[in-house]
Amino acid sequence: MSLVSRLPGRVVRALLLMVVVGVNLLAAPCLVRAEVASPAAEGRPRLVRVVGDESYPPYLFRGADGQLQGYLVDLWRLWEQKTGIHAVVTASDWSQAQAMVQDGRADVIEMLFKTAVRQTRYEFSDPYADLSIAIYSSRPLGEINHVGSLKGLRIGVQAGHACADELTGQGIDALQLYPTAAALIEAARAQVIDVFCLDDFSTDIYLHSSGAAGNIQKALTFHRGQFHRAVRKGNRDMLAIVDAGMRAITPAEHAALRTKWFGVASVETPYARLLGMGLLIAAALGALLFLWNLMLRRRVAARTATLNQALEDLRKAHGEAEEARGSLAATLEAIPDLLFEFDGAGQCLNIFSNRRNRSIAPREHLIGRTIADVLPAEAARSLQQSITSAIRDGSDYGRTVDLDIGAETRCFELSATGRQTGDDTAPRVLVLARDITDRRAAERELRRMREESLIAEKDRRFRGLFDAAPVALAYLHSTAIELLNRRFVELFGYLAEDIPTLDEWWQHAYPDPGYRQWARETWEAAVQAASAGDGKVESFECVLSTKNGEVLNMLIGGQLLGEGVIVTFTDITLVKVSEAALLESKEAAEAANLAKSTFLANMSHEIRTPMNAILGYAHLLKATPLTGEQSDRLDKMDDAAKHLLSVINDILDISKIEAGKVILEQTSFTLSSVLGPVHSLASDMARAKAVVVSVDYGNVPPVLYGDPTRLRQCLINFASNAVKFTEKGHVAVRARVLSKANAELLIRFEVQDTGIGIASDKLPGLFQAFQQLDASTTRRFGGTGLGLVITRRLVQLMGGEVGVASEPGVGSLFWFTARLQPGVSAGLAAIGDQGGADAHQHLRNVKARVLLVEDDEINQEVALALLSDTGLVVDVAGNGREAVERVRESDYALILMDMQMPEMDGLEATARIRALPDRQRVPILAMTANAFEEDRIRCMEVGMNDFISKPVEPELLFSRLRYWIARGEA
Repeated sequence: MSLVSRLPGRVVRALLLMVVVGVNLLAAPCLVRAEVASPAAEGRPRLVRVVGDESYPPYLFRGADGQLQGYLVDLWRLWEQKTGIHAVVTASDWSQAQAMVQDGRADVIEMLFKTAVRQTRYEFSDPYADLSIAIYSSRPLGEINHVGSLKGLRIGVQAGHACADELTGQGIDALQLYPTAAALIEAARAQVIDVFCLDDFSTDIYLHSSGAAGNIQKALTFHRGQFHRAVRKGNRDMLAIVDAGMRAITPAEHAALRTKWFGVASVETPYARLLGMGLLIAAALGALLFLWNLMLRRRVAARTATLNQALEDLRKAHGEAEEARGSLAATLEAIPDLLFEFDGAGQCLNIFSNRRNRSIAPREHLIGRTIADVLPAEAARSLQQSITSAIRDGSDYGRTVDLDIGAETRCFELSATGRQTGDDTAPRVLVLARDITDRRAAERELRRMREESLIAEKDRRFRGLFDAAPVALAYLHSTAIELLNRRFVELFGYLAEDIPTLDEWWQHAYPDPGYRQWARETWEAAVQAASAGDGKVESFECVLSTKNGEVLNMLIGGQLLGEGVIVTFTDITLVKVSEAALLESKEAAEAANLAKSTFLANMSHEIRTPMNAILGYAHLLKATPLTGEQSDRLDKMDDAAKHLLSVINDILDISKIEAGKVILEQTSFTLSSVLGPVHSLASDMARAKAVVVSVDYGNVPPVLYGDPTRLRQCLINFASNAVKFTEKGHVAVRARVLSKANAELLIRFEVQDTGIGIASDKLPGLFQAFQQLDASTTRRFGGTGLGLVITRRLVQLMGGEVGVASEPGVGSLFWFTARLQPGVSAGLAAIGDQGGADAHQHLRNVKARVLLVEDDEINQEVALALLSDTGLVVDVAGNGREAVERVRESDYALILMDMQMPEMDGLEATARIRALPDRQRVPILAMTANAFEEDRIRCMEVGMNDFISKPVEPELLFSRLRYWIARGEA
């Protein structure tokens, strides 16, 4: 056996600590003082944040006051003095310390072992201390002699410690993580884990400081490593600054720090360190031998005195014990409780009770028997649980057991506490059993009285709220009406004695038997549904009679409450009266609106029919030889008729818009089919002035999807106004795309002129109905004042906005936006794209037979005159019945059909024609003075192909004829 192994344990541990410190000093690199640049130098930090394990004395730890201290704290203060860079040293548990460096909350980490995994995350300094990682165990050391013997054991490691990586690398991954070394050692002491892995330097300190060195021992050295400083991977500049500062600390300063924290000065060679250890051991042995001899002499003398004193103390203690025994007996006699002593298995070892309780059960029936032998199963289970809890936790309170004693059941409350015997025998438990039967009865009676008091108070409050409710309420229990509130009596006049049950209520409130039966069935169904659901009785409307015979409209509902139901009665008589009045007003308004629409439709038809003749004859007269005066007068007549027609159209449009009967068409169309006619019309109007009209298509797709007619109408309103108010200069019509979202385009159309302009105070009223800038009798420009308001309403229907910018003497810019979609170009070379003159010429070469269905002789004459020059063969039918007969007998390339005719109108005639054999595909075009959109829809629904409103524009008529005759031939 070596000399060291014979030394006392404390001496060996002190020597081992000095050896570790010495090794650390010798392993540190030679320090060479270096010149450290000023922190103000370019690129150098003003602050370095250092982090380490807060539980690694004496390197880094927290004192009793919670302040951080240790060797590294003082070392970094020296580093701070050498570099002039402020160093902030912090500490946390080891896992968190590593996370702080990785996420940038710290720049440098101390006391880090270099492993393969960590080399991918950190840049390391040179090592400055050698340490060993060991396996510690509270089990017999013979069981653990190599790493493989750890498998199957509960292994604890400090979170973030290098040994976790090492163990995992050797196939041992069933690890339990603890935040600190202290927590790890406490877990081993409590036998939560079998072994733990930690570096031996800090472990020895913790084991000795906690008094666990005798129970936990080192099993084997698992790994040897070295302490490094490290920074995050790639941060080599920071590592260079740190290393330079450390090199600036002198060896003497290092030695002073190590002497302070490790208790031995730094030595430079292994030989010096070993020599010091030998001298220290020799000196310690000599001192120990001297002290041992001196101690033996003194111990003999002290032992004799101690024995004499012990005899005296024993006599005194015996007297005190006798006195305590007497006091205990008196106490036990005074208390009404039973006191039992049990072992852990529930065997009764002793019983203490007063004389009154001894008759409960004979002592000999209890001593030596287990609780399972003498108690019912449930009581035995509760008592055993109390004993077990007292052994485990030291005490247990509050459990109760019920025992049949004599003719009654008594309840006992158990209080158990563990009892130390002072030797190695099994633990014992003292159980105090108090009879609380009478107390329980008193508590039950007290609760009953309190509950009755609360119920009475709640009932009083409920009745107060029930009676004060602003709606009529009744409380029903089964078929009995138990409560009526004040509002119920005021509303219906019935008192509680008038309607004690539901039978009386049904008889009084619903005098009509049939209605009474319906109300009763409805109520019972609602209550049944509430019982199956959430308890809410759904409200229903009914009419009931009050005591004075008044009939009220009521909304009846309720809520199930316990075994009864609260019924609510809401008077909706005034609401019903108001609804009836509103309904009557609505019906009157709808009738008036219908009458207005019918009147306008009839007026439109009656005006358009002669207007068709006027404009038709004017067109025909222009084709005859005329004098200059006659031609001028004819032009004026034509202009006046067209003006009258535009007034009629405006009135009809605003009427349809206000009635909500405008339906937008949704079809593909070319942009040129909208802007082209606008340009043509505006150019015709500007021909007599020094005004040039231009069109800019911008970035708008050539084919769109929407309502081309309404777009054209809005632009014509703007363009005609622009030409009207511009004497010279230009009028520009433009279009451009403002935005595109999915398949929707927001397009802006605008008309700009160089006309007279508009004063700013007049702009707000521009888009109001019947508003004109100049309403005086001497006004220069005419108009109805409807064009702009019609434009605004149509634009809103197209999802857009309308606006104007103007300056007097400079000109105006009117604009509107519309939401459209890209259209499909297929099949668009269709109606309206061929010019009227070209269509007229084309028809001369077509030998086709058409049928004109028209009851008005003048309109017949005008239509025949227009068609006679086309080369078409035209037959005439004076009504729908005649038209059906002609179509049955002859084949026609096309039929022009009026709507309003005697005997049979155009709609019925079309339907009958479509029912004829081989007549489903013949084109039928409505040519009618019914100009409303609903008229066009009705025509399409019965099978017509197109719709031309009167007065007929010859060019449009020729274009439609050419298109549909060609379609029919195809």
